Amino acid sequence: MQRLLSKVDTLRTSDIAALELTLSVIPINDLDRSSLSNLLLGMKIGLNLLGPEDVLDAVPGQKPAAFQFGFEGSRLVVVDQPLRTRERDKDIAEAAMEAATERGVYVGEQLAQSNCSPRLRESFKSLQDKLEARANIIQVGMYNQTCGRVLRGDVEELSPTLFELLRSHVELVFAAASQFDDWRVFRENAVDIDRESVAALSQSTLALVRDLKAQRETDPEITAALDTVVGWTEDKEADKRDVLALTGTLQNLWSLAAKSALAKEVSSEGRKLVAKAIIAALLAVTTAGTLAAFGKVPGAEWIETTAAYFKSATEGTPPASPSPKSAPP
Repeated sequence: MQRLLSKVDTLRTSDIAALELTLSVIPINDLDRSSLSNLLLGMKIGLNLLGPEDVLDAVPGQKPAAFQFGFEGSRLVVVDQPLRTRERDKDIAEAAMEAATERGVYVGEQLAQSNCSPRLRESFKSLQDKLEARANIIQVGMYNQTCGRVLRGDVEELSPTLFELLRSHVELVFAAASQFDDWRVFRENAVDIDRESVAALSQSTLALVRDLKAQRETDPEITAALDTVVGWTEDKEADKRDVLALTGTLQNLWSLAAKSALAKEVSSEGRKLVAKAIIAALLAVTTAGTLAAFGKVPGAEWIETTAAYFKSATEGTPPASPSPKSAPP
């Protein structure tokens, strides 16, 4: 910017076009290109160059995460994520999941007969529920991770035989989860960010939970899901997978709300109103620290420009002049 302009406050449409052209020809990796493209979108929003269809095109769809969201009528709900694997691995994956589920029944019976802590018993019960539901392999992996942590904390209170049974079950579940594409990708994409950024995301999410609880159209499972991913990051042993569970879930909520609010056609006007209410709640709790934290998460940079667009719209900024492909807002 400084090489092209003498003063940033004299930014013009032609300057944005020149930057966009430069970006299209310089050799940089896809991740950096995506990040710079989002910065350009932010500049366009600031100059009222983007219409709703432009922003809609820039918002990605939901990705496999700890939780995905959808609508039932005009009600926001948590939706299942079917277990996926390569066709050639399907039989092996299904057999591994079945073995883990069956072993989990036996583990639950042994825990019920033991004097283990209620927390340990409840952790393995929650994992078994996820195994039997077969609705989200990432949740299976994350709940299994929690079981491993609780088990390490209770090791001195367990007999060697029971400890080995539980430890081997945790390993078996991880081996089964690794047969599925979504868990492998999730595990590989997890990255560390600083604790201050995680705290900013967690605090804004808890504030969001309070706001959503006041909206009758929001299913209680939504706030429970957000509480769950925050809880994982607050564990003293939280790692990069816990952070990705939080940021991925938040990205999915932003994605659904933004796309539903901006779409020309939705199944009901009520759904669009709910989406706009969710956007308003997200904007209310999204601080500068939250946006800075998202900027450190690969692939989440689009949230900053999307938030800027909706904030500009709600503050009464004059509507953008529609591009040739865009309809008036």
